[in-house]
Amino acid sequence: MDYFNKNLKFNSKTYGKLLFSEVIDRISIYMKEVPNAMYSFIIGTDSTASNNGGRIEYVTAVLVHRIGFGGIYFWHSIPDIGNSMYERVFKESALSLEFSEVFLHELKKRDMHNFSFEIHVDVGNNGKTREIITQVVGMIKGNGYKVVTKPYSYVASKVADRHT
Repeated sequence: MDYFNKNLKFNSKTYGKLLFSEVIDRISIYMKEVPNAMYSFIIGTDSTASNNGGRIEYVTAVLVHRIGFGGIYFWHSIPDIGNSMYERVFKESALSLEFSEVFLHELKKRDMHNFSFEIHVDVGNNGKTREIITQVVGMIKGNGYKVVTKPYSYVASKVADRHT
């Protein structure tokens, strides 16, 4: 997949519409405000199906948590056509992985490294997604990332979900 490119628009309640490079700029400024703080970056994707011709909307969110002092977040949406619930969950995870690679590469280029990182996925041990939790978690871990599932995967299940 190649959904994330540098010309895509991201959204922020605080900063409005931004290019990817502007998101990185805002994160850099945010981190420089309190340089000795600990930061956690969390990425998650959620999707919603529309009754309008099988249209699917995928929303990927990145949350920058200044530990103990709040945070900021940005999101981007990608329209697609209908898939089964299981295909959607795997695509959500793949989109989070793809964005993580691009995002972390940009942070590294700017010498930003004082943070923890994890991917939140919208699967859990309860509900329909319990049937595929092992595969989804394995896909994320197999790419070298820490993965968080429901009920603790709030960036996927709450933040991204808010914008679907």
